[in-house]
Amino acid sequence: MAAWAIVGPRHAGITVSDLDRSLAFYEGLLGLELLWRRLYEEQEIRRIVGVPEASGLEVAMLRVPGSEVDVELLQYHGCEPVSGSSPPSHSGTGHFCVFVTGIEALYEELSERGVGFRSDGPVEMKTGPNAGGKSLYSLDPDGYIFEFHERPPR
Repeated sequence: MAAWAIVGPRHAGITVSDLDRSLAFYEGLLGLELLWRRLYEEQEIRRIVGVPEASGLEVAMLRVPGSEVDVELLQYHGCEPVSGSSPPSHSGTGHFCVFVTGIEALYEELSERGVGFRSDGPVEMKTGPNAGGKSLYSLDPDGYIFEFHERPPR
C-alpha cells in the first residue's frame, strides 16, 4: 500500500498579467465567485513557486458557482511578464472547462462583450461519450483557454 494518496481537488491556477483585468473577466463576465484576494510577499511563496526574483504574488481565489471547484488567479510582481499563450496543440498549454446551460446565448452575449473564441460558435460533438453535447473554447484577457461545455440532451 502506498504511503500517500490523492484525496480530492483543491484548485486550478492561471497566471495573469493584470489581476484586475482578469477579475473583470472571470468574476464580472463569467460570474465566478470571488472568495478572497491577497498580496503574498512572504519568502515561502517564492520558494513554493520557484521564482525567487518575484517581489510578491497577488492572488485571487474564485469559485465556480454551484461547486467546490476553485480557480486561482496569480499575478507575479517584480518579474518581467512573459506570455504563455499558445495554440492548444502546443505541449505544456492547458485549459479549464465548466458545464453550462444555454451555450448559444452565452456565445452571443460574450461575443458582443468582446470575448474572443477559437471557433465561430458552439460546436456540437457528433460521436463519442459527449455526442450531442456542445463545446466552446473562449480566450481570457491573456489568451488562456476557458472552455464551456453543454451536456448532451437527455
